[in-house]
Amino acid sequence: RKPISVIDFVVVLASLIILCKGSNGQVFATSTIRGVRFLQMLRMLHVDRQAGTWRLLGSVVFIHRQELITTLYIGFLGLIFSSYFVYLAEKNNDRTNSTTTFDSYADALWW
Repeated sequence: RKPISVIDFVVVLASLIILCKGSNGQVFATSTIRGVRFLQMLRMLHVDRQAGTWRLLGSVVFIHRQELITTLYIGFLGLIFSSYFVYLAEKNNDRTNSTTTFDSYADALWW
């Protein structure tokens, strides 16, 4: 009745054929699985039929995009400043018994 039902039927049928035939050292099963993978992704559309959840999430992100960008910017600045302060505090420490050494600011940023 619906196109999505036909896709479901084709995917289930192809999966059963792959399982029944088996690979037996042939390339058939691998190439067929790759071909069926696209249809299996189409089946995910069947799970979220109207995509209402994604529309709601998209609209919330769009409405609050300025707050989200500001939050990302503040988080990025916090990362930069905290790694700089860690580098300043740790660069002159005795390195003989320390497991973490900061030779450069990039090392502190990576840490």
